[in-house]
Amino acid sequence: MKTEKKEKWLKPEVFMRKNKNLLKKAAAVALLSTLTVASLPFNAFAYGEKEVQGDESKVADSTAEFQTWRDNVWWGEGNASANSANIALTPGKDESDLNFAWYSAQKGTPAVMIWKDGQKASAKIVTGTAKDINAENWQGSVYSSSNKVSVEDYFEENTQYYYQYTDNYSEDGTSVWSDEYPYKTGKSDSFSVILTGDPQIGASGSSSDYSANDASTARDTYGWNKTMTTAMKISPDAAFLLSAGDQINQSGAASENDLKTRESEYAGYFYPSAFRSLPVASTIGNHDTAGVDYTNHFNNPNVSDNLGATAAGSDYYFSYGDVLFISLNSNNRNQEEHRQLMKKAMESNSDAKWKVVIFHSDIYGSGEPHADTDAATNRIIFAPLMDEFDIDICLTGHDHTYSRSYQILDGNVIDYDLSSGSVTNPEGTLYVTTGSGSGSKYYNLLKYTPYYIAERTNDTVPAFSTIDFADDSLTLKNYDYNGNTYADSFTIKKTSENSSVDEVIEAAESKLADTSVEYTQDSVSRLESSLNNLKTIKDAYTTGEDKMIEDITKNYGTENDRIKGYGSIANSEDKDVLANGKTANRLKQGESSLLDKTIYTQLQKGEVVADAKLPVVSADTLETAKAEVVNAISALTVKQDISDTNTPDVPSDDEAEANGAPKTGDSIMTSVIYGSALVLSLGTVYVAFRKKEEENC
Repeated sequence: MKTEKKEKWLKPEVFMRKNKNLLKKAAAVALLSTLTVASLPFNAFAYGEKEVQGDESKVADSTAEFQTWRDNVWWGEGNASANSANIALTPGKDESDLNFAWYSAQKGTPAVMIWKDGQKASAKIVTGTAKDINAENWQGSVYSSSNKVSVEDYFEENTQYYYQYTDNYSEDGTSVWSDEYPYKTGKSDSFSVILTGDPQIGASGSSSDYSANDASTARDTYGWNKTMTTAMKISPDAAFLLSAGDQINQSGAASENDLKTRESEYAGYFYPSAFRSLPVASTIGNHDTAGVDYTNHFNNPNVSDNLGATAAGSDYYFSYGDVLFISLNSNNRNQEEHRQLMKKAMESNSDAKWKVVIFHSDIYGSGEPHADTDAATNRIIFAPLMDEFDIDICLTGHDHTYSRSYQILDGNVIDYDLSSGSVTNPEGTLYVTTGSGSGSKYYNLLKYTPYYIAERTNDTVPAFSTIDFADDSLTLKNYDYNGNTYADSFTIKKTSENSSVDEVIEAAESKLADTSVEYTQDSVSRLESSLNNLKTIKDAYTTGEDKMIEDITKNYGTENDRIKGYGSIANSEDKDVLANGKTANRLKQGESSLLDKTIYTQLQKGEVVADAKLPVVSADTLETAKAEVVNAISALTVKQDISDTNTPDVPSDDEAEANGAPKTGDSIMTSVIYGSALVLSLGTVYVAFRKKEEENC
């Protein structure tokens, strides 16, 4: 199947049809024009760039609506703030699965009962596992068990289901079941997901006040609930939520106060009623990473390998239709572990049409104080993986500002025409950084526009995005929590004949290495020439091996770790020194080949070249070179064997006899006889002719 698909796009008429502009080109653009460092400024369209004020992080703090909710619901009679045990749905390994996790006061046999609409009498009951925990929040709720259940190979498309759960299942009918909750499946070949980042419940205050009436937790929960309510109105049939990390704010997990604060903040995160029906595919942020409560609250799929792990949990992946989703723990800087997980995910979903990666730390973002510090540092680890596995879109958080990149390949902007708000079969990866999902905290944008940024905004309002997946496209749309458009929409289109530079190179090399077929020298030379040209272009924009990767991986978490936490370079001698003598909190030039390309090409004597779009790779040149290789593959001509040409088949003696023809031996003898007779006749004619000629003389 995979070979058939590759052969289809290798047809030149197919490849060129999807690149009509290439037909107008007489020849490839010269290599020297492939790569340019543009010095002309450009303006990135932005919905909102402003200086953030301290009080702008407090959402609806003084409104009557908020105060009524806070006093009557959150802290009131219902005391919603005391409930850290709300059930969380998470995606299973694919669309036919669904996972569940929740806390309980007592440990028992957890179970989920689930049924199709109107068929409760034949409900399916699935038991799970219970893990001993010791958890408590500031409201005095105490939990001793983390319960997890996985329902596998059960769910069908476009079907309404209902479920209940119990902490302690018993077959004698004495189980105490929860209320009934709905869960509806949609189509797996076209679906939508909701994307948020950094609700960071509790972050609107500098820290928790260590009380049951923590104002910041209440304020942020209110904003978060409003965001999710609006998101479900915009996308009521969303398959699940993608959460880009920092579900909570309390980053420490060492003291009893820290742990109680974390559980109170998780009560806020899981408060929205949408989560009783909407699965959450969460990512471990830097504020989540220290506590095991993250693992206890979520039941993520495919985590058995424990790759990319910190105390909170590890990398994982799942599929939905023909889309592969990979969640990486960016708090772990071991590139090889992430590579192993991604490789396994790819091998398990080799037919995936779309490949999506989500992790917390932005690497091509635009917010202070991260974009030039820890984000750039994490770029060293994660950006090469996006290129290696041809990831379509990379979703991150951490910035508390929204940004969308151009298509990025090995640190380069691939210069496509984006005037239509879309791109077809692009090289590289689209990087999206989400804003604040709750309004708990905002950051200012960098004072300059990084070369890789196509769109950015830090409008101080909670925001979310939707991503619509179809057979041939994915479309990103952005909204604030009032339902207004927050930033521009963008679409990636992909045809069935899509192929990357690496795939074209691989196909060409495979043809040349095939010794079972002998091609003409001219056709082989043409392929070799076009292939070498494409490789030369690729080598020109490809960054060399980064020596910092080994250093970061080897010394991660040790006393020799040169990068301490977020936004911090540990040793002053490692920091970049600007022309004015001041020290910048980023690795100095020469420490990382990728950072030298993506940061220092924007610097002139320590000063940032404002709004410069660099470095750039010509999309037309790249596509033309790819097309030439594809055409050369199609034009390969098999050598003809002369010995096999114009040689009639000679029937066997048995075949000849059956057909009434003479046998081989008979045929030879007959030929001799007839040949002799012919020679004799000609001789007789010649003698008679000579005799008559002599008589006339």
